[in-house]
Order: sequence, then C-alpha cells, then structure tokens
Amino acid sequence: MSEETLQHTLPEKALEALSHGDREDAIKQVMLEGNLSREDARELVANFLLTQPSLLRRMKDAQSEAKWGLIRWLILLQAIVVAVGYFLLFRDQW
Repeated sequence: MSEETLQHTLPEKALEALSHGDREDAIKQVMLEGNLSREDARELVANFLLTQPSLLRRMKDAQSEAKWGLIRWLILLQAIVVAVGYFLLFRDQW
C-alpha cells in the first residue's frame, strides 16, 4: 500500500493516538471505525508505522519519557518515606 492509501485508511482518532504515542488506542480506533479484527487492525497500524519512521521514533521517545517520569516519582516517594521513617525512629535523639 502506498503512504496516501494508508493515511486514508486510518481514522483521524487513530492518527491522533499515534501522534501521542499510544499504539494500543490507535489499534482500538481502527478496530471500531473499520469493523476489523484485532489482528487486521494491528497489521494496518504496523504497516502505517513502517511508512512513518519519524512517528515511530517519536512514539519510542514518548514511551521512554513516560517510564523516566514514573521512575522519578517513585524515587521522590522513596525519599519522602525514608525521611518520615528517619524522623519517627530518631526524633528522640535530637
């Protein structure tokens, strides 16, 4: 399929989901609007992504940023728990 054909076969909501890095939501949108099976929708989205390497790269960057965001929050939470525990255990020694 050519790039124009793929763009016309993907619904606008699926293209929007892909631009936000959400492949699963794009597959769901293709399934709903195209009355396709999950495998057919996944294949259609995969073929589209193969023709759009810059979009695929942006999706990977968005996923890695989301993982680092979660790790940062977990580190912050751990630091708060350690600080509260330290205060509760050693407050009598001050």
